[in-house]
Amino acid sequence: MESLIYIVYVLAGVLVGSLLSILPGLHPLNFAGIGVFIYLAVPSMDPLGLALLFVGMLVAYSIVGIITTTFMGSPDDSTMYMAFPNQKYLMYGRGYEASVISGMGSLGALLLLLILALFASSMFPMFRKLITPHTHWILMGVAAYILQSEWPKDWGSRAKTRFGRLKDGWASLSAGWVTFFLAMMLGFIVLNMPITPLDKSFQNIMPVFVGFFAVPWVLTNLISRATIPPQTTNNTFCVSKKDVVRGTTSGFLGGMFAAYTPIITAGVGGVLAGHSTVTSGDTQFMISGAAGRFAYYVGAFFLFWVPLLHLTRGGMAWISSVVYQPKTSSEFWLLVSAIAISGVVAFLLLVVISRFISKIIAGYDYRKISLLVLAVIFGMVFWFAGFEGLIVMAIATGIGLIPPMFRTRRLNLIIGFFFPVFLNMAGIGAVVARFLGVY
Repeated sequence: MESLIYIVYVLAGVLVGSLLSILPGLHPLNFAGIGVFIYLAVPSMDPLGLALLFVGMLVAYSIVGIITTTFMGSPDDSTMYMAFPNQKYLMYGRGYEASVISGMGSLGALLLLLILALFASSMFPMFRKLITPHTHWILMGVAAYILQSEWPKDWGSRAKTRFGRLKDGWASLSAGWVTFFLAMMLGFIVLNMPITPLDKSFQNIMPVFVGFFAVPWVLTNLISRATIPPQTTNNTFCVSKKDVVRGTTSGFLGGMFAAYTPIITAGVGGVLAGHSTVTSGDTQFMISGAAGRFAYYVGAFFLFWVPLLHLTRGGMAWISSVVYQPKTSSEFWLLVSAIAISGVVAFLLLVVISRFISKIIAGYDYRKISLLVLAVIFGMVFWFAGFEGLIVMAIATGIGLIPPMFRTRRLNLIIGFFFPVFLNMAGIGAVVARFLGVY
């Protein structure tokens, strides 16, 4: 009977997480923080049940959130890696296909995570002992690789002189470095100074990420005046076994690297894994991105429950640690079961909701949908972070518009914003912050 109650908690989390996933600009962490306050106010609430509710929310966000990326054009730091192919499919009337193909990557990552659970308690503690002393320079190396691996966007340059072609080629590269520098300066300010009201300080970073990714994407949708063609909902998908296997393994590798390594996000992990495994093609790209997103969010929470490890990575693990601390192997396998159940249910919801949206979206003005999305984003940021949060979001939006305008990587936003944390891990963050006058 007790197990059935916990299944109810998990399914309730899936439903809540699915609802949040189709509201652009929202994240389960926003409401998980509120759940902690409710738990502190009502001590009789079952802490394990609340933790499993968080599991369902996170799994649903990782899978059902693909709908927002495909149909509403509002990516976050984990979905931007697959946003362009999904949007391209939408403009060809294949949005439903893009959602389901991406969902295949999530299911593949779920299967790999279940297999990994068999070895997790012996593998990860050893891995942690080997890697921890070297984390700071690994992060520095990731930042250097992201900056140095971007290529000049000089295709079709019409400049007649060598200097003109050189200038065209370096336009996107220099814009990428400017993006990194501005995001880094914003990171020094936001991470070291109280910007939002004290009662909403747990949402301090949320306006930054909304401004970096969600608002610029919606604004470009408004400017482009895109019209969505009628969508097909046939259950015939152009995907091969090779695409599924290669995309899933690549995405899972990058997502778990991001889940294990502090600060690194799914987008960064996806690029590293994509380069190392030579992932190619839109189909592999979407599958890999969805698998990486699932492994990043759910994998980070998974690591918190692994016996003998209890590694706190990701916002949901930090929030859940206030409510519940797993102690036994039986609790770990309860989590694994909850992930499996919620993953299957979330995928079914993804299919049903994607099919429904595909049938109605062509009849709506995409600009009106974008305006509605923008209004929801503004309202949520004001609700969670106040007027100060709107100011931070506006500043972050200005920086976030540089990549689409100059065709440079959005990953520079993430690496730049968290670069002060890399410096802190190396022991020089405070020195640099004082030099910049942040504190």
